[in-house]
Amino acid sequence: MYRQVKVFEEHVDFQRLYWRDSPDSDLQHFRLLRVTFGTSAAPYLAVRCLQQLAYDEGNDFPYASNRVLSDFYVDDLITGCETEEEGRQIYKEMNELLSRGGFQLQKWSTNSTDLMKEIETDNEGKDKLEIKVDTVVKILGITWNRERDEFQYTVQLPPLTTPVTKRRVISDIARLYDPLGWISPVIITAKVFIQKLWLSGIGWDHELPNLLLQEWIEYRANLKNLIEFRIPRWIQTDSKAILRELQGFCDASNAAYAAVIYLRVIDSQMNVHVHLITSKTKVSPIKQVSIPRLELCGAVLLAKLLNEVSNSMEISKENVHAWTDSSVVLAWLRSHPSKWKTFVGNRVSEILTIMESNQWSHVVSKDNPADCASRGISAEDCCKSKLWKYGPKWLEN
Repeated sequence: MYRQVKVFEEHVDFQRLYWRDSPDSDLQHFRLLRVTFGTSAAPYLAVRCLQQLAYDEGNDFPYASNRVLSDFYVDDLITGCETEEEGRQIYKEMNELLSRGGFQLQKWSTNSTDLMKEIETDNEGKDKLEIKVDTVVKILGITWNRERDEFQYTVQLPPLTTPVTKRRVISDIARLYDPLGWISPVIITAKVFIQKLWLSGIGWDHELPNLLLQEWIEYRANLKNLIEFRIPRWIQTDSKAILRELQGFCDASNAAYAAVIYLRVIDSQMNVHVHLITSKTKVSPIKQVSIPRLELCGAVLLAKLLNEVSNSMEISKENVHAWTDSSVVLAWLRSHPSKWKTFVGNRVSEILTIMESNQWSHVVSKDNPADCASRGISAEDCCKSKLWKYGPKWLEN
């Protein structure tokens, strides 16, 4: 994608390089005329060029241009539609739109068998194009089961060898990729473990003490259960849905604080569907902070996350709800920020800038799914937890 975008003539002098074929040859001067990998401006220039193409050609390709602006992540398109006919329209328009800018999508995959066959037929003999017909496809690092139309996890860690050092542990934890926080209850345990490693004072290449070593071995062995974790791709957000709501929950413990968001949809048949959308966690600071203050930090985290998700999903403010099991936090939010000391006042002000106080309600601790992410649970329990995947049962009423 980058090499398809020309650099403004006045700027190519900043992309000079020297080359010679051998040590005895004269230096040759070259200028790179196109956007080049590794330069700080490259991602912006490529994405901005793609967006400008959508603006310029939007009248001719309305289906494709809207998706270029909203559904592209750099050079990857992740989009969907309600009917196969609309899918054909997107496929056709997207190819034509991008070709006007000199771009070509190299890989296609869909859960529609008929549409997949049409794409294959349309691209017979095109060597550079790759049609993803495998059951399991990688999308931005996330595994998508095309046939079951579900996202799933595959944990691939190197064999456990001795000595087990801090360097190896942190390297293994870095392999746990969870951009949307679907397995936060499992990942937060690893984050807290890193904090324990730093507090222990051991060096990068020193073997872990027995207690920490045993804890790590048990945690690592349990990660294999994540292969059973499934999240549906389709979340009933079609045009026939009567109501779409965001229900957010927050919680805190001495170890961490967390926020998690669910989408609640009422379809045209008056059936209620609840889906896990995203979550976020943070390890509690080393310096001891009271639980009510940590709960308030969790509320700030939730308010910011709800704001991002509601804007992204175009859900109106009146359909956004927040829940906490802390009565203290609710009391703080019911009063003006100036009434409280600096720590509390600043965070209350931040929350109320984003949300109204009447959007916040109390939830009993046993019904708070954020509790799973603030305290951490095993991979096996995370796969089985209906509270984590679907929220409290009463959301379905």
